[in-house]
Amino acid sequence: MAVSRRGFVGATLAGAFAACGLAACSPSVSSSGKESASNDAVDWKSRLDVMLSSALPGNTSEDVDVQETQDYDVVVVGAGCSGTNTAVRAAQAGLRVAIVEKTSHLGGASLKSWAPSVPNSSFAKAAGVTTDTEPIIQSWIADSHWRVDAAAIRQLVNSSSAAVDWMAELGWNFTYLGMGADITALPEYDERGPLFDAMVEEFVKPEGALFFETTAKRLVKNEDGSIGGVVVVDNQGRGMQLNARAVVIATGGYGANAAMVKAAFGFEGVFAGLPQNIGEGLEMAWHAGACKPQNFGGQMLHQTLARATDSLLSSFDDFPAKYPMILSYVANVLNVGPTGKRFRSESLVLDAVPAANSSAYQGSFHYVIVSKSMMDTLEAQGLTGLGVDYSPGLPPEYKPVYDLDTPWEGITDVFDRMVEDGKGYKGDTAEDLARAAGMDAEIFSAQLASYDASCEAGVDEQYGKPAAYLKKLGEGPYYAIIAEENNLCSWGGLLVNTDYQVLDDAKLPIKGLYAVGNEAGGNLYNDTYVGFGYGMANTITSGYLCGTKLGEALS
Repeated sequence: MAVSRRGFVGATLAGAFAACGLAACSPSVSSSGKESASNDAVDWKSRLDVMLSSALPGNTSEDVDVQETQDYDVVVVGAGCSGTNTAVRAAQAGLRVAIVEKTSHLGGASLKSWAPSVPNSSFAKAAGVTTDTEPIIQSWIADSHWRVDAAAIRQLVNSSSAAVDWMAELGWNFTYLGMGADITALPEYDERGPLFDAMVEEFVKPEGALFFETTAKRLVKNEDGSIGGVVVVDNQGRGMQLNARAVVIATGGYGANAAMVKAAFGFEGVFAGLPQNIGEGLEMAWHAGACKPQNFGGQMLHQTLARATDSLLSSFDDFPAKYPMILSYVANVLNVGPTGKRFRSESLVLDAVPAANSSAYQGSFHYVIVSKSMMDTLEAQGLTGLGVDYSPGLPPEYKPVYDLDTPWEGITDVFDRMVEDGKGYKGDTAEDLARAAGMDAEIFSAQLASYDASCEAGVDEQYGKPAAYLKKLGEGPYYAIIAEENNLCSWGGLLVNTDYQVLDDAKLPIKGLYAVGNEAGGNLYNDTYVGFGYGMANTITSGYLCGTKLGEALS
């Protein structure tokens, strides 16, 4: 039975749709003006697992009193960088665009981000750098075990320069840093919001609309099964139906939905992304029949944080309060998981993404083990005394001012406070520390003895850590720093083609439904995000390309 555009979008589309078709009919408002959830929840939720279904935000099940209907060519749900770029680019093509944004400002996570990887942009060429992208593309595909959309990867890598140059034409002053990956820094943080505002003011608002503090609740379906709009609610509780020939999901994922992250990824670490990103866009799209990709669940894990940092900052100056966190980025110490078993070469902490993912693979936290003899060395000689000849790679916002040979004064007081605050553990012996931290005493004691033997021999048979980083712990007491991985956002959730059309379970486009940004990135990696600058590159480029393609299809 067909469901009207006024009805709740069902789980299964009524047929297979052509890849390039777009609906453009305009419905009338029912006399009651009441949007109610249909009774098909069991059908569409059956395509998700039980834990994931129970963790959904529930926006599609809400009844909405629709008091007004408006018509547009395109409605973009979410005004981060990908959504804003989509809207502006489509508006430049002459389309009437509405932006629906849950918060009171534009920019989303890009206001906190750093830099995309962008080969062959005008900024790279100005620096005298030209990059052969073919090896990048082939390595990316192979590293993902070929379980990706190779055409989507190729399009992203080779189109990112055009997207960045387009933003430059609109006033964005990027800075080429290179760093072996064509890293191209965004403008200063305080410049980005005004730049987004100016783009929308000039191109979107004259013929379209910008709805701040407005949340999308469900998609609307035409009689032929295509998507024809979205039902939204503003901060006064007023419901509106925004009809459109295309709806673009750009809602930033579900990283702030802890239950959903746990159900999808088994991860319970720290989330430092945007609190509004709880999975509403995914729920709407899945309810409309969108495919949940087989690799669903990936996150953007990027930084290691010491659980003690915030509490220590209330008692110590910036540098000593960061002692535990600094050691979480030092390769010359021992890392073990919750059982007390070592799980990696600690040299991985020198690169943020391998560090984060190797830790998350074994659990939501790990322990950084430090001995009193090491602490005495640090207090007298600083990191230099442990043989550290590199700067630990803390995120810039966390990194204190110090030199490698700066003495770590009062380190015992800091670590004892960490233990008092319940953010770390201490034991006079390996067995004592294991019992205090909940590790298996036998496993940890054997691991510590084995590790110290490897340090004495200068050869790490277990994980191959270079000899330069092998530093024997020696005698206790011992301390365990609780280190957790920082999740910046979820990754993926919808399967799209290279036109950014959302696909159904038959891998066919759902007419009128598109997605950009990290929710549309599931076809780029086989399990989870592991890139260096590619997340921001995808954000910028997917919006630019989707807006361009919408202009070509609808103008």
